[in-house]
Amino acid sequence: MTWTIRAAFGLVVAGAAMALLQLWLGLFDPDVFVKTMITFGVLLALVVAWNLVLRERRDLARLKDKSKLD
Repeated sequence: MTWTIRAAFGLVVAGAAMALLQLWLGLFDPDVFVKTMITFGVLLALVVAWNLVLRERRDLARLKDKSKLD
C-alpha cells in the first residue's frame, strides 16, 4: 500500500471523526468547522491527484521498457 492511499484514508477518517464530534458535541464554531472540512476536502483531492500522477508515471515507465511487456 502506498503512502498516498494511507494519507487519503487518514484524511477521510479525520474528517469523519471531526464531523461526528461537531454533530454530537458542537466543539467548533460553524465557520471554523466549514473551513476545516473544506481544507480536508482539498487535501484529499490533492493526495488522490498525486496518486494518479505516480501511477501514470509508473505505467508509462513500464510501457517504455519493452522487456517488461513479455
